[in-house]
Amino acid sequence: MQLAIQAGTFPAVMDARTLAESARRAGFDAVALTIGLDGLLTTRTPEQPCRDIARTFQDAGVSVASLATDLFWQVNYGDAEPAVRQQASELTRLGLDMATWLGTEALLVVPAVVGGGNEPNPRVSYAQALDRTLEALSRLREDAEDRGVRIAIRNVWNRFLLSPVEMRDLLDRVNSPWVGACFDIGNAMAFGYPQDWIGILGPRIVRVHASDYNLQRGGIGGFACPLQEGSVNWPAVVSALDAAGYDGPLTYEGQGDPPDVARRLRRILGQE
Repeated sequence: MQLAIQAGTFPAVMDARTLAESARRAGFDAVALTIGLDGLLTTRTPEQPCRDIARTFQDAGVSVASLATDLFWQVNYGDAEPAVRQQASELTRLGLDMATWLGTEALLVVPAVVGGGNEPNPRVSYAQALDRTLEALSRLREDAEDRGVRIAIRNVWNRFLLSPVEMRDLLDRVNSPWVGACFDIGNAMAFGYPQDWIGILGPRIVRVHASDYNLQRGGIGGFACPLQEGSVNWPAVVSALDAAGYDGPLTYEGQGDPPDVARRLRRILGQE
């Protein structure tokens, strides 16, 4: 597996060259990039600057592990408004284009938001979110195939796809090798067992995010622990990934000292 790290672990002011060189010096093979409202990549970034970033990364000896955007929390496939759902599809197509220009094979997507972590009432019904997500992904799978980029739906705290069986069944209904899962280890630990999720999702996993989670703290505070100092059973997780045949990037998501994170990831993978 490649060692990868989210760009957000580094200072936001870094340009592409500094980011790539910093990641390489810290011991990483790849960096996961994010489309934001400002910063290195935005929804207004055209093709040539994206290709320039890809070339800069290549020159530094790192690759782009994946592309994601938090904008899916505002516009997503499950929204009650048809116009917003259309915006989410357009955002997906834009992300697929940008992923192609950046030379990465995975676009990470939050498919629907039934509710936020502290919201007492749902934004949409669970069943509606599921039906609309299936409808959208069944259309967008062709866009993903045309561009050679896989859509990877994420398990995040959106009160949606709360079990690995449900995520597996949704992906099987979409029935496309171009639509899979981005599995986040720490996010799953809060409500289940990551190794169990991996065993159920199996070859449907396109990308894996590595974070730890301390069950004794709970809530968002559970993420405030370095890798190997939380509740995740890392040997069981690595064994499950091996059994699933996963050999893509293992991407750290969170804060911390990048060289220390890289050392911890290597220990987790038995590389030192």
